[in-house]
Amino acid sequence: MHKKSLTLLLFLIGTINLFSQAPTGEGWTSKKVQEGINYYTYSGIDAISGAPQQVFVIDWDTTNPSYALRFTWTEKAHVTSDIFRQNNAVAALNAAYEPESVVIRVGGQFYSQMPNDKVMKEPVPNWKSEGAVYVDNGGHDISIAFDGKGKSIEEQREFYSSSSWDNILTSAPMLIEDYEPVGAFFVDSTLTAAQLAEYNYEDPTRHQGVRHPRTAVALTADGHFLMVAVDGRKKGISEGMSARELTRFLERHFHPRYALNMDGGGSTTLCVRGEGDPTTHVVNYPTGNKKYDHAGERRLYTHFCIVEVPSDLRTDAREAVRSNPAIAAGLETPYDCSPKKLSPAPKGYEPVYIGHYGRHGSRYAYTAKTYTVPMKVLRAAADSGNLTDRGLKLLGDLEAFWKDGQYKVGDLTRIGWDQHAWIAKEMVKSFPSAFKKGAYVDAASSASNRSMISMSAFCASIAREVPDIDVYEHQSTLDIQATRPNQGKNPFAYTGPETIFPYPESSSEYFYRKFPGYRTALGRIFKDPDTGLGKVDPYTFFFYYYMLIGSMGNVPVSDRLDVSGLLTDEEYAILWETDGYERLREYLPYRITCSSVVDDIVAKADARIKEGSRGADLRFGHDHVMMALLMIMDVDGFGYLSPVADEYMHSFQTYRSPKATNLQFVFYTPKRGKSGDVLVKLVFNGEEARLGNLEPVEGPYYEWQSVKEYLKQRTGLFVNR
Repeated sequence: MHKKSLTLLLFLIGTINLFSQAPTGEGWTSKKVQEGINYYTYSGIDAISGAPQQVFVIDWDTTNPSYALRFTWTEKAHVTSDIFRQNNAVAALNAAYEPESVVIRVGGQFYSQMPNDKVMKEPVPNWKSEGAVYVDNGGHDISIAFDGKGKSIEEQREFYSSSSWDNILTSAPMLIEDYEPVGAFFVDSTLTAAQLAEYNYEDPTRHQGVRHPRTAVALTADGHFLMVAVDGRKKGISEGMSARELTRFLERHFHPRYALNMDGGGSTTLCVRGEGDPTTHVVNYPTGNKKYDHAGERRLYTHFCIVEVPSDLRTDAREAVRSNPAIAAGLETPYDCSPKKLSPAPKGYEPVYIGHYGRHGSRYAYTAKTYTVPMKVLRAAADSGNLTDRGLKLLGDLEAFWKDGQYKVGDLTRIGWDQHAWIAKEMVKSFPSAFKKGAYVDAASSASNRSMISMSAFCASIAREVPDIDVYEHQSTLDIQATRPNQGKNPFAYTGPETIFPYPESSSEYFYRKFPGYRTALGRIFKDPDTGLGKVDPYTFFFYYYMLIGSMGNVPVSDRLDVSGLLTDEEYAILWETDGYERLREYLPYRITCSSVVDDIVAKADARIKEGSRGADLRFGHDHVMMALLMIMDVDGFGYLSPVADEYMHSFQTYRSPKATNLQFVFYTPKRGKSGDVLVKLVFNGEEARLGNLEPVEGPYYEWQSVKEYLKQRTGLFVNR
């Protein structure tokens, strides 16, 4: 062969090896988890180590924008499967060593910069931060680099603290750097087992020179990100690898350009959606319980998660609020009673049944503090002569309102009654075949008066539209799982893993950071804004002040206070954002208990479809249940949690749960003489909505069996079955 041709051939062979490909050969299995994500397993006698091994690998093609890589840091240690479930991850892997040994930066905030002089009674080892994983651009830009190599602890701290990357996680040893298998030389390969045993357990020579369970991450030339778990400490089944063996194993089977070892041993844990243990989705065999099962997880502080990113996040939510102050009231926004256009029924189908959950309608504020906290502050300021003319007017209006208003706290208003009457009328008009003669409407409410009266308004409207059908309303403790399962005294409440709030700031810290100019707003009602609040802290005052202003759109015109000019549109938008942050913190745990509403929707729909009955099952409750349902089912992207606190509103928008907000699962069956699957579409506040990334079969219509499987998977993230 011509020398030039041989050179070209060798180059092409080398080039092919640079690109990610599924590992082949005896012992390997391959499975597609989702589009762009593959799952590989190896079991057998590995040629490199010459020992039995079990290896588990997730391969994500990062050019697929449907996913993102997320670092998680929690102040309290958690097992990997909890982090996996809390983040609704496609895959999750344990990450760094103990926090004292590494650098951890998440969302631009440092949580560790090797802060202690010692870890486990030994000096902090600089070698444990010689490599780093970096993530930016919402989890789409990923880099692995040998940046801590040869640097002292102080030099590493300085280097990483000056980095522009928002997310940094250090670890060691570096296994592969720009194709160089540096991990193969981290420990002298000529050392015998006896010689290695003479080293201190935490000495890097012994730490990386002997076989243990191993965890690693890697990047290929064509943008594939690998998460790798190697089992160990199971003689004859999986004996683990040294750093050298893991390096050569990755090099041989995956050809990564970069690879970094993470915390191994008892920490090694990989979760993969739909694989492994049916509850935890742990696929490997962690060693914490010294058994050969999936239950031996260790609690850790840092993890990697590959998460789904909704294709149509509402990234303009902040701008939408600034351009439309009416929705800046958030949860206090009145329902938009205007007709919405819906898609026609699929050919050969008709709507026969509706599963519904609705929030009560417009009301007076749910807590007296909405009125009393501002009123008491204003009274004290008036006594000291510290109110402006605008402040005096507000106090006078508020005191006049409170004479009768104190007896109306939480009550439904006529506006709220009319909202539900209108929604019911639209439901019957939009889906008349579901309300034919012989149809049955069953309605249940929470024990709240405003919810029960909302139910009555809704049912009375249906009865007016179709007087010859059976409508029944009820409320009891037996309805609690379908209406308000997060109520404190629920004897049937579901349990689930501990909820982990993803952001470090408290609600008050978020408020002060986002609204540093709050004194300007106070200056409109107080002569001296610095002393006007007395002993009430600004965060507490504005929590109720914002609610007071926003709630005025829900009360009769004759009762409304004049709140004009108290806030600028910009200030109102900022308070919407800070209030939403607090609501997210409050409502996240409700995903556990409120999963029972999803189960109730599924069970009653199945029963109706089986018996062939028409009509609707109606449920009436509250905003916190509705917001939890939106997150549980991932309606229009509500289930996504941005890795950055300031972007939480891309998915969680409180104005999308206004008064009388409602979800309707509308079921379609083939007309007489036709055949086909049961179809369902989701109507949210009168508009067709989507369920996560579930693929519809046509337009907004989903196959019911697929929806049931999807909802089972979703509730499984939050409930211990």
